Amino acid sequence: MGRTLDVLVFGMSDGVEALSEKLGRLALNCRLVRADSPPARRHHFWAVGVILAECDRDVEDGLKAFERFAPGERPILVVGPDSYGSEEQADAWIREPATPVQIAARVRALFRLHTMEIIARRRTEVSALYGQKAGLVERQDQPPCILYVGDASPRFMALQHTLASVDADVIAAFSSYSAFDYLHERAFDAVVLNAEGKRDIAFTISSAMRRNARLYHTPVLLLTDDVDTETSEEAFARGVSDLLPPGTDDTELRDRVLTLTSERRRRREAKATLEACRDTRSLDIETGLFHASFLTSHVEDLLQASARDELHFSMIALQIMLPDGAERPDETSAEKARRQFAAMLRHLLRTEDAAARFDEDIFLAVLPFTDTVGIDCVAARVAAIAECTAFESDDPLRPFRLSVRAAPVPTRPGETADVLIDRARRNLLRPTPIIASA
Repeated sequence: MGRTLDVLVFGMSDGVEALSEKLGRLALNCRLVRADSPPARRHHFWAVGVILAECDRDVEDGLKAFERFAPGERPILVVGPDSYGSEEQADAWIREPATPVQIAARVRALFRLHTMEIIARRRTEVSALYGQKAGLVERQDQPPCILYVGDASPRFMALQHTLASVDADVIAAFSSYSAFDYLHERAFDAVVLNAEGKRDIAFTISSAMRRNARLYHTPVLLLTDDVDTETSEEAFARGVSDLLPPGTDDTELRDRVLTLTSERRRRREAKATLEACRDTRSLDIETGLFHASFLTSHVEDLLQASARDELHFSMIALQIMLPDGAERPDETSAEKARRQFAAMLRHLLRTEDAAARFDEDIFLAVLPFTDTVGIDCVAARVAAIAECTAFESDDPLRPFRLSVRAAPVPTRPGETADVLIDRARRNLLRPTPIIASA
């Protein structure tokens, strides 16, 4: 289901309340906003704005209502029978009829991209304080490349023709075997699966892509012969990004594919920007994590942004503990294990997250836009993997294991980064950690 997100919803139709209720069952806390809604009394971060539109005016009114109710930057999703100029005014558009599962999946994808772009900008500004130059990430200006998988049907010909009009490159794989050969050989901006008469095969390919870290974020579009509620729910549970029913004309087909390829490229650029912040001036070379002073500066910047209601973030403190007694390793092996843990921690976090080692055995991780449930999941995952890993001691026949204590660290108004980090380290000294290790 994913983390709980707070979403603004605008619409003039009778179905807007029913939609909000259904989205609420999918862990989206919806706040209905009307054209005459007064400004919110309290500062609050709203992740995404959803506009249920029946005409052009609804999109304009929705944007104005969101800005009046809660000024700020957020991605906008339009749901309606037509795009109504949403290409210029919104981040994405879904054609009606759209199921709540489809809308929720799109909201989460847009929010994740928005998060990466926000943190990329913030971290780049902090990196500049350490002498790193911004703007070194090259934009991807080459034509988009799409992989088509399925039979050489009339819909394939239509897809190829309409994308050729914008110089997009379409590569066809007429079997699942050749599809995976292509996917492993090169990067694609999107994959279009022909599910007409072969829905199970299309679902299998989509599921396999979502289990592959390299392919996980590649958009998957499904050419379907029917879009009922059951098919839609299963498709999005399998990681499909969009459904293209038989009535989709060439222009709409092109625009919906290109919208997702554009988002894929934005994500690559955000990731490249975040990776560019990792160099000798910001990293602890021994662990591969950020060094403590850089993370402190990053936290201070995030605290200031949080005070302006531009974002929110969570922190988690982790302490690794060596076995006692006869199983305790020598110091050289212990330090090697600590560095191995640091490398594991880096790869267990998302690109937009950040972590650093603050003491011999204490690490802090910053997780933007993460709630308590998300923190618990991270703590359990890190602890489980660390505790089932055998670390090498001075005696190759006697490896040892680490245990992990973890404690979430909620932020407090007016607190500085130094005070927050000091409190995080002290939380681990309590007799019982707030989160039990797995």
